[in-house]
Amino acid sequence: MKDRTQVRLKRLAVHRVGNKSKEEGVVASQELVDLRDEQLYDLLVNYFLSPFKQEEFFRFTHTSDIALNEMFAYSALIFKEPHNFHEYSVHILNHLYEQSDHPKVKSGELYVVHFEGCLMEEEFVEAIGIFKSENKDTFLTFQDEAEDLNVNYHFGVNLKSVDKGCMIFNTEAEDGFRVKLVDANSQDAVFWKEHFLNVTELQDTNYSTKTVLNLCKDFSEEVYARTDSKKAQVDFISRSVDYFSKSETFDLEEFTSSVIDEPETKERFMNYSQAFAEERDIEGFTDFAINKNTVRNMKRKFRNFIKLDTQIEIKFSGYNPEQSEQYVERGFDKERNMHFYKVYFYNES
Repeated sequence: MKDRTQVRLKRLAVHRVGNKSKEEGVVASQELVDLRDEQLYDLLVNYFLSPFKQEEFFRFTHTSDIALNEMFAYSALIFKEPHNFHEYSVHILNHLYEQSDHPKVKSGELYVVHFEGCLMEEEFVEAIGIFKSENKDTFLTFQDEAEDLNVNYHFGVNLKSVDKGCMIFNTEAEDGFRVKLVDANSQDAVFWKEHFLNVTELQDTNYSTKTVLNLCKDFSEEVYARTDSKKAQVDFISRSVDYFSKSETFDLEEFTSSVIDEPETKERFMNYSQAFAEERDIEGFTDFAINKNTVRNMKRKFRNFIKLDTQIEIKFSGYNPEQSEQYVERGFDKERNMHFYKVYFYNES
């Protein structure tokens, strides 16, 4: 979370959840954690909130009725009856155990947290945090005894990373709340995201921006990358990222005209876009406000280099269309029977 200044950790329950297929069972704590130790309090707040740096928001969903989504129902009850927090945290523990029936799901500690003062679109709201720690690290400990230093070790949770977690914000309840998600192990993402939480990504400006940039990436790899010239692929990616960096809104027709010159390729891109949206059941991606944070985060996923079979690589700095269009030329040498690139510059360093 970007702004933690007003966030307050109000309640915390810690339980242990095992693997149901191995009949490991659960251990439910008898009372809430005492949060009066300031150092422990600060460590826990940082541990819980640090992972949520991504732009994506999710919402609870259900095939027939959102009220039948267990985590939506328990979250609504906690927001309504915070005095029954511990009781509902045990219900969440049991629900998680019922979903932990795959042999690869690890046992671990479950943290159910009640926050106040979470900033959401200029409004402070409550939030519920659900976290699971699965992996243990080995830590060295040192103790002074009789002018000597003893070394020991113990196993514990590394506070630098959360294995699985979510933040459920008390806003937009009629639309399944607003949920942030983190999962360090993508192999069992279905278990945490779909089976336990049952959430779907919110189709907001971040979603639309990310979707179209991924569309451009796929199109460049499926169409441009198959041509003889990788420079055409770099040109397309550079123009695409440049458009998103400089424009405030996205318009599909304007974008296509701006980044693609050849009429045949323009038509192919429009058809590709339509098929892309239909396959993923996406609506409203032809015209939307561009999320600049998403553009910055997505840039590193795009290819901005040309790798040659002579063990030479041409790497472009950033995504400036002028670099590849004005300063790099591609040609063919008949005498050598080889392709070549000509690079223009003023000075070298």
